[in-house]
Amino acid sequence: MFSIAIAAVVGLVVGSFLGTLVLRPPKGMPVIAGRSACPHCAHRLSAAELIPLASWLIQGRRCRACRRPISPFYPLMEIAGALVAVLSVILVPWPFFVAVCIAGWFVLVAAARLFVKDV
Repeated sequence: MFSIAIAAVVGLVVGSFLGTLVLRPPKGMPVIAGRSACPHCAHRLSAAELIPLASWLIQGRRCRACRRPISPFYPLMEIAGALVAVLSVILVPWPFFVAVCIAGWFVLVAAARLFVKDV
């Protein structure tokens, strides 16, 4: 049970990063460098605003600075990342679940890039 909780948390964090892999490169933005910001007002997000899923819910699905809605794409990518991690831990034995998890995350990014054009 503990390993499932760890997988879920790791999956949420990785899913958040995967969202940047989907959105930033097509816009010519760096993936690693630069801080996350509101797509509407460019408000730089604080550490508290970067907590996967929780910050989106706590802030009422809105930017704290401009109060405009934050796209559900972000928490959906986080949840999808967590789902891939949890299913990998449940269905695949150690240590192979790590490879399956990483492969699942690659598929998630590829699928999101195909279907998500702008957020």
